[in-house]
Amino acid sequence: MKFIFAFLILSMVSPSEMITKMTDSLYIPDHNIAIHGVDAENNPVSLEFDKAKKILTKTEKGEKTEIKMAEMPLFLKLFFFSADKSAPESLAVSAKSVSGALHAAGINTEVSTISASEADGSAVFAIGKDKRFTEANVLELSKESMRPAVLRIGDETYIFSDYHRSRLPLAFPGNIKFFKNGALQGEWIFLRDEYKQK
Repeated sequence: MKFIFAFLILSMVSPSEMITKMTDSLYIPDHNIAIHGVDAENNPVSLEFDKAKKILTKTEKGEKTEIKMAEMPLFLKLFFFSADKSAPESLAVSAKSVSGALHAAGINTEVSTISASEADGSAVFAIGKDKRFTEANVLELSKESMRPAVLRIGDETYIFSDYHRSRLPLAFPGNIKFFKNGALQGEWIFLRDEYKQK
């Protein structure tokens, strides 16, 4: 029954509307967004985004890098955008920009299907697939929250999880894992103190 209901919802929502819902669910009102955490070896990781300047400052292993929005890696473009809810049209502009970045990376933003997540088997909307078992570059969005669960392009896969435990609850993943050819390459952990392993 749930599958039939989800299928009916999917048939009424286009991939571009899904991306718009995603940006709305990830919206953070602050003009400067700062996320602090650690990598898998417990080295500090910091991401700071200035919406006005459209510049992300990444600090990892003591090395600080400024990244302009146009040059930002796709997996970060999903979360850092300059929309402002006081100007609702800016959310549509940000969603269109994210959609364009997905398309440029090889994800077919014209098709989607209901699927099971590659990461944990949960129900997702898979943008980039027209059928569940099709091999394709894909952005999986949680069916319940419309937040990114998996981004797969070629041999690279990003898994986003633990939103409910993150430093910015429900707006930024508490955990991001990066795989290449199925092998774990790196991990960022942005959990609130009460969820950190002792």
